Amino acid sequence: MQASRLCPVAGGVVAAVLSAGALAAQQPVTVQWSPRAGAVVRTVTSSRGTMVFHELNEAGQVIGDSVMGEMSSLAGITHRIVSQQEGNVVVEVRYDSLRTRAHLMGQDWKDDLLSGTGESAVRVAMDGKLRPLQGADGGLVADPVSDGGIASWHGVELPDHPVVPGETWTVTTVYRLPSQLSGLLDIAVRDSIIATATVRLDSVAARPTDSLMYFNVQETLPAVTLPVVDAGDSGTVELKGAQAASLVWSTGWQAFVSGASQVRVVGQLRSGKAGAAPRLAQINWAISTRLQVRL
Repeated sequence: MQASRLCPVAGGVVAAVLSAGALAAQQPVTVQWSPRAGAVVRTVTSSRGTMVFHELNEAGQVIGDSVMGEMSSLAGITHRIVSQQEGNVVVEVRYDSLRTRAHLMGQDWKDDLLSGTGESAVRVAMDGKLRPLQGADGGLVADPVSDGGIASWHGVELPDHPVVPGETWTVTTVYRLPSQLSGLLDIAVRDSIIATATVRLDSVAARPTDSLMYFNVQETLPAVTLPVVDAGDSGTVELKGAQAASLVWSTGWQAFVSGASQVRVVGQLRSGKAGAAPRLAQINWAISTRLQVRL
């Protein structure tokens, strides 16, 4: 989604420099992120995913029964603007609550709950186009990608030129598989997939105090091979997939107030101990996510 970031869904505190007259006339719109220090926006993000696991033989044929799993999550997230200086903004992102459920078919659900401990807060440094800032050593000041794809900070990089409805631009994105899904089968995929997404400004609804901007995002996750740990054994997984998302941005709230995404990823797993027959499997993930402002 998380280098600019996009994930299964977007959330954040965003302000735009918008002319009501220009919006009404559908003229080019300049979008600049310039939130007020101290501003707070609270959102709710929900995710649901399913996984199908097929054991394969050396010929690539399915053997035995398929294993299915399911996960869900519900997160209350607060974004607070800590400071703004020369167009650079520091945001504190905090999970107020996080509930996750996961199970393999035929087994009991495993529930986890985090509630208001403050330990999940992280500070993210961004520029006026929603791009993560880099330190002197070239590393990110803060990484806005959250583990599990539950959007602690997921935003679309804003265009560097005025745009009109129907116009598109591209952004570099980072996608990470939800840890709850891979954890169902004791498979850890720690690395992320880097891809390019196409963002489209579909339309603008101009209103006196709260204009809405509607974005569409399309992304193909390229075929990559990542290291995995499969029940303690090392291995690799070949992944490819696609993501589609829609976002609604409110200039009154200065935030993405709603959004939805669908992600489908297919993986080919190969793991095992040296000298032993490898474990081969195909894994299919399907993940849907929704975001809304919490009133």
